[in-house]
Amino acid sequence: MEIDFAPLPAPRSAYSRIAPDAEVAVLFLHGITGSPAAWHPIARALAAEDLSVSVPLLPGHGGSWQELAATSWSDWFSAAEAQLRRLQADHDRVVVAGLSMGGALSLALGTLPQPPDEIVVVNPALFVDSPLTPLLPVLKRFVPSVAAIGNDIAHPGRDEFAGDRTPVAAVASLASALKDLRTDLWEISSPVTVLVSGRDNVV
Repeated sequence: MEIDFAPLPAPRSAYSRIAPDAEVAVLFLHGITGSPAAWHPIARALAAEDLSVSVPLLPGHGGSWQELAATSWSDWFSAAEAQLRRLQADHDRVVVAGLSMGGALSLALGTLPQPPDEIVVVNPALFVDSPLTPLLPVLKRFVPSVAAIGNDIAHPGRDEFAGDRTPVAAVASLASALKDLRTDLWEISSPVTVLVSGRDNVV
């Protein structure tokens, strides 16, 4: 399988290729403030192998930080579940792969009554590791956004086309959801593959 890392003409846009006779589909979920560009190269490579792939742009992403601030975990999760159900309707097996917050969403999908058949997570976000995390519900009223957290990529020349600011309200919503998710992880029965970088400055 050859992977082409050249960005698509609209790298922040969703990417989908449904193979007519494919038994397996892969749903890719990007991280908070990120974009589908993080998964485009692998998704295109799998599509070339006649697998169905879907890389949605999660609500609030791909535009301004203010647009992301107006969304929450429930919006991102609902969009991810909707994509999962569409793929499950037409395929025998569906694999969900998630990066960072996308990894958390993937695990959350695994707790549903109709979970993915397999889950792959890359540096999954399970904690917002900051001493300020308990204060986020209050801080978001006074500090609307902070510096960007995207593009923490060691390989030179790679770009996930992430947002240029990080809305505190979105992070507050994520932190609250992760607290609940951590208590539900035991409900996951699908096989889970976990990939963790030796160094990750975000997660």
